[in-house]
Amino acid sequence: MDSIGWQYRYNNIKDFLFAMVNKEFLVFLFFLAVSTSFWFLSTLNETYETDIDVEMEVTEVPENVIITEELPKTVKITVKDKGFNLLNYLWFNEVKPLHFEFRLYSGKGGRGQVTVSDIQKMMQHRLSETASIISVKADHLDFFYNHGGKRKLPIAYDGRISTKANFYIARTSLSPDSIVVFAPEEVFDTLRVITTERVDFTDLAESTTQSLRLQNVRGAKLAKNDVKLNVIIDQLTEMTISVPVKTKNVPEGISLKTFPARVELRVAVGVKRSASLKPELFNVVADYNNLPGDPTEKIPLVIQTQPKGIVKATLKVDKVDYLIEKN
Repeated sequence: MDSIGWQYRYNNIKDFLFAMVNKEFLVFLFFLAVSTSFWFLSTLNETYETDIDVEMEVTEVPENVIITEELPKTVKITVKDKGFNLLNYLWFNEVKPLHFEFRLYSGKGGRGQVTVSDIQKMMQHRLSETASIISVKADHLDFFYNHGGKRKLPIAYDGRISTKANFYIARTSLSPDSIVVFAPEEVFDTLRVITTERVDFTDLAESTTQSLRLQNVRGAKLAKNDVKLNVIIDQLTEMTISVPVKTKNVPEGISLKTFPARVELRVAVGVKRSASLKPELFNVVADYNNLPGDPTEKIPLVIQTQPKGIVKATLKVDKVDYLIEKN
């Protein structure tokens, strides 16, 4: 038999075998699909427990009422039901939101309350007859409101700021430094300041501006939720300034003179601030009331005032000689 004949027979045998395999495989797939379907239907007919997140909302709020803290957006409800029904709840979003009419749930003191039994009653109508509610979980089930009452309260930064060596904090500021707050009067009774969330800044070597979230206040609504913290950092330098010694509490008819009449101050200050420092911005004082009991002793000196931005100022000499003269 020539090669063409052998090739023809080979192709026929191959096609026959593959056809048989394909038929058997298709039959296998068919019965697998049927058995899987029966298993799936049987499984879905069983009873299970699952958690369903259901939306909540206070509705029909009067125009003159401001909700200062809403109900939680969702409540977690544990439901026991057949698998078919649970699929509808979870996959096809069959459970409608829960709406609570304001006039029915608002209470005294600017606070409204929804009960677990209210939620269970509403939910039971949204579930199948075979369903049962096992539990209801939410962060809280109350809301707060007022009729437009508001106050402007200061904002305070909550945190710690540190710098690298030879740097210091020249200035910090919040923008804005106060905020309008809406809340019931019972909340305002204890609320004096709004603080930022806790944020620390360490090892700063340059100025920075950061946006910080404001702390949530139970029962209050803030006009905005964030604030900018500005931190001005400057590099430290040391300098010496010669300043005059001033006197005070000197009785009439008497003059008090110090020797020397000027003293030197060692000043630690930021580089940016150092250029504007002048001797007259410091007050170094010899107080007549602090005259020593022994005339041979020296009178002490005190730095009474100094300009803003000075990190540290110390006297090179903190006691000097003096002379009292009658005029």
